[in-house]
Amino acid sequence: MARNKLKQHSCANCGFEFSANREHVNYCPNCGQENHNPRFPLVHYCYELLEGFLHFDTKFLYSLKVLLFKPGKITHDYINNIRGRYTPPFRLFIFISIFAFIVISLFEKNLAKSGYFGTYSGEEIKSNMTISEIFDISADTATDYILIPPFSWVMKNPEITNANLRELKKTSPDSVAMWLIKYGYNNNVFTRFFALNKKLRISRQMTVSEAGLMISSIFKWLFLIMIPVNAFILFFLFYRRHLLFYDTMLYSIHFSCFFLIIYSVLLLEVLLFLKVKGPLLLVLAMLNLLLLVMYLAISMKKVFKYPWISTTLRLVFSCLISFTLYQLIHYTISFNSGK
Repeated sequence: MARNKLKQHSCANCGFEFSANREHVNYCPNCGQENHNPRFPLVHYCYELLEGFLHFDTKFLYSLKVLLFKPGKITHDYINNIRGRYTPPFRLFIFISIFAFIVISLFEKNLAKSGYFGTYSGEEIKSNMTISEIFDISADTATDYILIPPFSWVMKNPEITNANLRELKKTSPDSVAMWLIKYGYNNNVFTRFFALNKKLRISRQMTVSEAGLMISSIFKWLFLIMIPVNAFILFFLFYRRHLLFYDTMLYSIHFSCFFLIIYSVLLLEVLLFLKVKGPLLLVLAMLNLLLLVMYLAISMKKVFKYPWISTTLRLVFSCLISFTLYQLIHYTISFNSGK
């Protein structure tokens, strides 16, 4: 932002007189103080802050091109102190986040509201019934599960009906363990945690639109939380490369930028084919997921420089840890949100 800072004719610290034809007037050659008066109205600083974050130039277009088509290169260059040609990581993230959240908001407004608790509930939604009220009139035979991936992959997760869940809804938190045992679940810290979450979700005194806003807010905060969390995971998995946390944080930010782009494209595809039945949307989702995994593998290989087998193993391990932590943090935040 030096180009916007107002220069002075003399140094206020030592009195040195600047010459108009001097090549360097940004700092006083006598005492080293920066040649600029920081005392300006608040509006000036607000303008500088916005301009610093939102200034759009050719660097952004180049950074976006490298980010999309050369996985890992932008992080690799940053680690090797090749920075001048790129938009700073945080500013790049701000640009892409603005675009992504616009798409997400558009998606939320156009999302078809049906399929709650195993039955179409469009009329109930229009009448502003709460989640709890909609659940109470849903079909007894609709089925559900307590555990979610990846916990459902390694733990018993019997199918239950809405009739069983109505019993859970009336059960006191202290008696949830007995309910779990009755319906075939193991009684442990994870099953109790997700059973209490399910109990809360079917008891919410919120309308569907209110719940939608809450879920959207949770997703946005959770996405930000996962950036440093993923950086820590990568830091420990690739510690033998003697990288700093700063380096893995760069990688996490850049990959998050790519993820937001792919996620936004997927939501736009869903909106475009909203009236198309499930198979096409499933194919689109699988293609986007495959693209994401390929990008992750290639970028990790580029940045961390492990052999392909070692990179793949660390990729799988990091994804499992990240996915597990994501679900736990997500449900913890959800458990303490809303009403």
